[in-house]
Amino acid sequence: NQKRATCAGGQTTANAACCVLFPILEEIQEHLFQGGECGEEAHESLRLTFHDAIGFSPPLGGGGADGSIITFKDIETAFHANAGIDEIVKAQMPFIAKHNISAGDFVQFAGAVGASNCPGAPRIPFFLGRPNAKAPSPDHLVPEPFNSVNQILARMSDAGFSTVEVVWLLAS
Repeated sequence: NQKRATCAGGQTTANAACCVLFPILEEIQEHLFQGGECGEEAHESLRLTFHDAIGFSPPLGGGGADGSIITFKDIETAFHANAGIDEIVKAQMPFIAKHNISAGDFVQFAGAVGASNCPGAPRIPFFLGRPNAKAPSPDHLVPEPFNSVNQILARMSDAGFSTVEVVWLLAS
């Protein structure tokens, strides 16, 4: 039997550290996702999770899924592959400023919550505890439509994806 934690708002969770997420969940469902809609903000939040996470590259640096896309927004939103992502970055920033959560945790949490609002979408696991980003992601880590298949597969392999996983990702 695993002991569950009871949060200040009466919710229960397996880990007391997750209690900080319940007020954030309520606020983003109401004010970012317009009452829990599967709308533009949900789609853009999911896109942001990928663009932040794919900034991972062992040989080039870049922590991936660390919130650097928000922490270093003036740099990373200027990357060609991140065109248009500045709007969701701007929309998410007030929530990060208001709550005691790292930018990396917020980006991934908002993406998971936004996706859960969409009918038929899978529940995306979320793990709390990302430290704040220390540096921006290097440019050219987000694959682009004009990249060759070999370039995309090489980039994704660098980030830890197999060829089969890339096909699954692109087919989803």
